Amino acid sequence: MKSIKHGLTILTFIAPLSVSASNLPAEIVAEWNAIKYEVKNPLIKSTWEKSQIYDKALMQGVKVDQNNHLYVSTARWAGSEIPATLSKLKGNGKSAVLVPFPSEELNDVNNPQGLKAVLGFEIDRNNVMWILDQGHIAGQPTKDGDEKLILWDLNTHKEISRYHFTEKDSSRTCSFLNDIVVDNDHQFAYITDSGIFCKPLDGGLIVYDQTKNQARRVLSGSKFTQNEPHFFFNINGEPVSKDQPMLTGADGIALSGDKETLYWTNLTGNTLYSIKTQILRDFSLPESEIEKHVKIVNLLPSNTDGMTADRAGNLYMTGLTINGLMKRDAKTGEISRLFYNQNMVWPDTLSIGNDGSLYVSSNNLHRNDLNYVDPPTTNYKIWKLTINQKPYTDK
Repeated sequence: MKSIKHGLTILTFIAPLSVSASNLPAEIVAEWNAIKYEVKNPLIKSTWEKSQIYDKALMQGVKVDQNNHLYVSTARWAGSEIPATLSKLKGNGKSAVLVPFPSEELNDVNNPQGLKAVLGFEIDRNNVMWILDQGHIAGQPTKDGDEKLILWDLNTHKEISRYHFTEKDSSRTCSFLNDIVVDNDHQFAYITDSGIFCKPLDGGLIVYDQTKNQARRVLSGSKFTQNEPHFFFNINGEPVSKDQPMLTGADGIALSGDKETLYWTNLTGNTLYSIKTQILRDFSLPESEIEKHVKIVNLLPSNTDGMTADRAGNLYMTGLTINGLMKRDAKTGEISRLFYNQNMVWPDTLSIGNDGSLYVSSNNLHRNDLNYVDPPTTNYKIWKLTINQKPYTDK
């Protein structure tokens, strides 16, 4: 169904839904009741172990490199004592630990050039890690240089470049740089900013031109990047954020395998949006023209946090209310339930390895009453499913 309303192209009002769950085999690669770090610096280690938030770091993102090594983000939402915000996974199962990456020095909060709070990051087909530092520690405003994008070569273990987001790109008080996708074909990256630290929200998208090392913010504060009015959701039958509603703007983001279409969702909403990347790459286009090209693709069965795509253009989305994953078929547009497990609570981030594996992090993000000693099932998990598809980053 297609119609034009207020300059917005609506592709599909209701997503056709296949409710049967796939029987994909799943493996838990690593799991924790409480995140464990391998830290050598005695001061950093002591500060962490003596802090009131010890063992209460929240795991968020997981990504896989070209050699099938896994990396994990633990943004410092609870406080500066968390010893690392970006780490490499060492070991597996319940004995797995996080080793600060690229180094303890670059994870030191007192290092002016270091990482402050990494949530989203990506690894491209050249084995370059695009590290998105949202900068905010425990929700405090950022300083100049805190909000940045660092490109790190995993093959040479050297920094390639960095870009410091300006106040025009992302507000020092409002911004919440959330996630990133990378287009090696055109040397661009696309970033979601959830804008959660202001009321009303100030969500938006940020387009980064690697060749020119410049960025542009678009759709800022628009209806396409804000929470959807009157949207609320439950997980395992309980309201999320009982005391006050969770309001989060642009969050999940995915790039089609041909690099021509960008998809995104707002976390407190279930609308899947898209826009042609050709429009975003043209920095001369006015905002009014960009808005005309935004499309509503689907209304999803669940709101979603993390998203990704395979090279064939299929979308994979976490389903927060369904304890599992959704898939959008590139050819038919059908939304199906790809995977379900009652213990996949708040599936957060997705990453496809070059061996056809889909990695998923789940983290109980909505809970502030976690049992870190002996919960019924581990609080934090990294899952591995076989989908036999190549990542969107491939040529």
